[in-house]
Amino acid sequence: MNPNLTSVDSPVKNRPGSNDRSIGGVVVPMVTPVNHAGGVDFAGISNVAQWLISKGVDGIFVAGTTGRFSHFSPEQNSEVCRAVADTVGDRVRVYGGICDSGVPRMLSNAERMKRAGADIVVTTGPYYLSMLIEEAEADLREVATKSPLPVIYYNIPEFVGYGLRPEWIAEMADHPNVIGYKDSSDNLEHHLKVLERTRGKDFSILIGKELLLAQALRSGATGLVVSLVQADPDPFVSLARNAAIGDWTAVMANQSQVQKLVEDFIVFFRKRPVFSTLLHYLEAKLKQHGIEVRLV
Repeated sequence: MNPNLTSVDSPVKNRPGSNDRSIGGVVVPMVTPVNHAGGVDFAGISNVAQWLISKGVDGIFVAGTTGRFSHFSPEQNSEVCRAVADTVGDRVRVYGGICDSGVPRMLSNAERMKRAGADIVVTTGPYYLSMLIEEAEADLREVATKSPLPVIYYNIPEFVGYGLRPEWIAEMADHPNVIGYKDSSDNLEHHLKVLERTRGKDFSILIGKELLLAQALRSGATGLVVSLVQADPDPFVSLARNAAIGDWTAVMANQSQVQKLVEDFIVFFRKRPVFSTLLHYLEAKLKQHGIEVRLV
């Protein structure tokens, strides 16, 4: 634990729009820098978060997939959240990942994230044990009902092993404690069905795949949550801003810039197709921006 951090029990600051259900813009699933011993590098966390804010992002998501939530202990994840919350102050929202293998663990994580300064929690359905989709969705409903913070559901079938149903997401969009949906399914048809079924509801849809940004935002998505923002925030921030004002010509130009970043990463990834390669890639890109951190 970093002795320079404030207590994880300290109250969250009143960030702009913290009582607003709407979510939009660029939310970054932030990496978790580590020291040479493999522990959390709190100074590195602060440096990355500060840099991202200076580049114009709208929120930071800690303890997500890119932050390797499953690698760190729940206590470490909450300490990461506190480090980010202390760094960002009242400038942007902080999203705390609470993904885990069952409802008791997910709710315990939510309590930790609240104490650590998160504004909103984000969760997939339970993972590891095989489940009927109805069982997973029942668990997610219970989490939403009991969570001390508003909830965003996170759909990433590649890692969890199942996808959430559009009709169920539309039903949960009316739940008072469910405020949004992060879709990392890489399935545009699924994404468009969710958008159509939730249209007109007080509910935000976030796209989680780089190559679908322009299509999703033009179809009604309110924001994006993608790892490669940390390779170069500028095209992502510009894309989101241009989409907000309806300048779709500029959006498509930004999407072309994003596609080049994705193609650059794919060349890197094919040489070593495992998850840690993403972290090595982002580490190198952050270094190019003057941010010296270790990610694995």
